[in-house]
Amino acid sequence: MKSFPLFLSLIFMIASWAMGSYFLSVIYTPTIIVPLFNEFIWMRDYQGMLGLTTFLSLLTVPLITYMFKQRNRITKRRMWYSIVFTTHIFWLGTIAIQLKTVAFNLGICH
Repeated sequence: MKSFPLFLSLIFMIASWAMGSYFLSVIYTPTIIVPLFNEFIWMRDYQGMLGLTTFLSLLTVPLITYMFKQRNRITKRRMWYSIVFTTHIFWLGTIAIQLKTVAFNLGICH
């Protein structure tokens, strides 16, 4: 299988860490409001911006290393592409949640 989708997952992960670290330097509050669908959660600044990124990194890094080592042995394309597609969706969702949280805390969208 191709290794480009795995590198794309790593790029999404690095982008999420970079955005979270950058926005922590922009927002100068000890607590961050994380907007959900119909309620809000108050969290510490590091938990609010990098909590989901840390959790997904702990799940994704072992998966990507295993898939990178086994990329020539995996014969089922459907399994390969479904795992890669799922990780891409989760990382894009994490980046979107970070952007929404920052926009809400900076007062852009109320």
